[in-house]
Amino acid sequence: MNAAAWTSTFIGVTLLGLVALDIYRTILHSRGRSGLVTEALTRTVWRLVRGIAFRRSRLGRHRMLNHIGPLLLPGIVATLVALLILGYALVYWPHLPADFNVQEKAQSSRAIEALYFSGITFTTLGYGDIAPRSTSMRLLALSEALTGFGFISLAVTYLVSLTAALERKRAVALSFYHQARQGADVAGLLINHFVSGRFVGVESIFASAARDLQGLLESHIEHPLIHYFHPTHVHKSLPRMLFLVLEACAVTRACLDAQAYEELCRHPELRTLEETGRHVLSELATAVGVIRGTAIAEDEPGREGVPTVEEPARWRHRYQGTMRRLREAGVRLPADTEAGWREYRRRRHGWELELAGFALYLGYDWDEVTGDGDLLLAVE
Repeated sequence: MNAAAWTSTFIGVTLLGLVALDIYRTILHSRGRSGLVTEALTRTVWRLVRGIAFRRSRLGRHRMLNHIGPLLLPGIVATLVALLILGYALVYWPHLPADFNVQEKAQSSRAIEALYFSGITFTTLGYGDIAPRSTSMRLLALSEALTGFGFISLAVTYLVSLTAALERKRAVALSFYHQARQGADVAGLLINHFVSGRFVGVESIFASAARDLQGLLESHIEHPLIHYFHPTHVHKSLPRMLFLVLEACAVTRACLDAQAYEELCRHPELRTLEETGRHVLSELATAVGVIRGTAIAEDEPGREGVPTVEEPARWRHRYQGTMRRLREAGVRLPADTEAGWREYRRRRHGWELELAGFALYLGYDWDEVTGDGDLLLAVE
């Protein structure tokens, strides 16, 4: 073979290896990041459309981003199929027409013949107007047919498992949504379980929430494409769920009388939930490339409602509103409310910027996730 033939074969084999590695990392052995091709495609499309969506109204933005996930999946499949067909075609090209039987009516340029034969072999159509003649080309065509059959099977399996993961995520989101009074009302969540001077069933809620978050983390690790399925309703989003969990932990630690409700405030399920929430947030933010608010600084530096490093006024407003509602419900508050405020501020400062960066990357404004300015903003 001449230099052109060697070059074509090398590029074709490289493409096939790249796609094989991508399929392995995305479908067979995913660890929070997809393969190189899938990751580059999803991130590029998401950043491009997200930049356009943020120029629209809030509802228009959510509706636009809502279409990305469902369109990305067939787009990725089509891209990988095209690269596989092209890769095999580049390997066939140097051997056409010498190692093939080509019917007279099917004759065309070598490039077209290579692409055509690769396509009908990958899809197992096998019209017979072009057929391999040499042993090496017959074996290569057989391997391509097996590759096509295997890829289609894996793609269907992945789609089914992805759909199941999305259904679990929606079910968990609805559970959080109803517990938090159809919004981001953590005080309402606690008050709802305050009966006859004590909290009833809160520990089981904490345990269930920790398990749900752990399950969602595994779903996102096994199916990284879930990141780009953007719910139109904010209460179905992962940033809202993470906020409710971490805010509930902060409020329980800072806004309740630790002596009167010692069993709840020191319950191991509370510590487990808080650690789980922080871990899930860290893992997911790292998976999408957000590091403690970098999405804020780089993408939307002046966006209204985006938190800065220190926002004691907004946090204070939330803290005081929570304390007032708990007091009205008859819940005993800490004797030193200023110490409670410092504890609340310390805990919220520990995760807010990272969560805000993650939320913004996924297309949500911080105020609609938290309802800090007005809880009505967090109710759809």
